[in-house]
Amino acid sequence: MQHFETLTEAMESLREKGYTHEFRPKRDYLEETGTGLKLKTEEFNVDEFHRFEGTSDPGDEMTLYAISTANGMKGVFVSAQGTYANEVTSELMQKFSLSERREVNTDGAVKPIQAIGLEESKQ
Repeated sequence: MQHFETLTEAMESLREKGYTHEFRPKRDYLEETGTGLKLKTEEFNVDEFHRFEGTSDPGDEMTLYAISTANGMKGVFVSAQGTYANEVTSELMQKFSLSERREVNTDGAVKPIQAIGLEESKQ
């Protein structure tokens, strides 16, 4: 998967791949912003994601999710850090927890840094 420097670059690339709709989370579902279509967690998949961090402010962290629906609709959901913390159920946000899901392309994920010498000290 391609690495993008900006959120705008990533969104443009996804649009070229057919991710033309925009989604936003509501209490326990995603809503397509143009039509108001409501999607429960079993009605959509997260295909890939790209994480962006602010250069000077950690509060500027955002994650862009590429989403496809059971009926073939493809779109994006942009999540700013902490934005939906009090507005969305934990069940819906669990759908976006990708660390344990092998079917999601996680190449855009921020990888943890391995400390030098840490492995040797465990032995």
